[in-house]
Amino acid sequence: MRATEFLTEGRNHPVICVDVQPEYANYSGTNAAICEKIIQFVAQQTGPVLMFVNAERDGLSNDTVADVVEYWNTTMLGDEPYEYDEETDGYTERESPINWNRFRIADKGYGWLRVWMDAREHGVPIADATIIRTIREMYQQRVTDSRNLFGGDAAQFQEWMGDAFENLMLDEGIHVEWTSVAQLKQFSGAYLVGGGRNECLREVELLMNAFNIRYRRIDSLVY
Repeated sequence: MRATEFLTEGRNHPVICVDVQPEYANYSGTNAAICEKIIQFVAQQTGPVLMFVNAERDGLSNDTVADVVEYWNTTMLGDEPYEYDEETDGYTERESPINWNRFRIADKGYGWLRVWMDAREHGVPIADATIIRTIREMYQQRVTDSRNLFGGDAAQFQEWMGDAFENLMLDEGIHVEWTSVAQLKQFSGAYLVGGGRNECLREVELLMNAFNIRYRRIDSLVY
């Protein structure tokens, strides 16, 4: 889906935005340009925004939530952060056009599904379907760590998982405590933007897929 297509549906649309923050924007020139477009797009919308960031919660980036907010504000103000005030005959700092009351900012930490996702790069083919099935069972059993499924009994887990079991990394669990399904359901049908395409943003997609929560990824606004 292209960013311009939202114009046909109006601007009052929920948005889920993942990891559009200074550290990732500055990683390369390409990321910086896309992140700027994402910020402009989200700021022009009028619906609610769920923003996932990696900030101070786990110290996994050099950003804080305040840094992220400042980065968005500065991006929107561009090269004209000040405006002339005729009454005082001086310059005052412009207000950011972003309505932060629309935003819920979640400092989610990093890689709660990535241990299994990234295993593919090391020759361990764990399918998306396996991750999704495991997530559903974790919520069914009310555990937040896959290693606690079936009371931690690996034999029961193996019987339940079947042929896919041989590829699982039982000593490395996946975790689902970084957001609530109820919160994601409130954003059903949301536009999904941000990054990384096969990393943090993909984690959000897998969790939403596990519970059949609809979303529309805007590929031109994904890095």
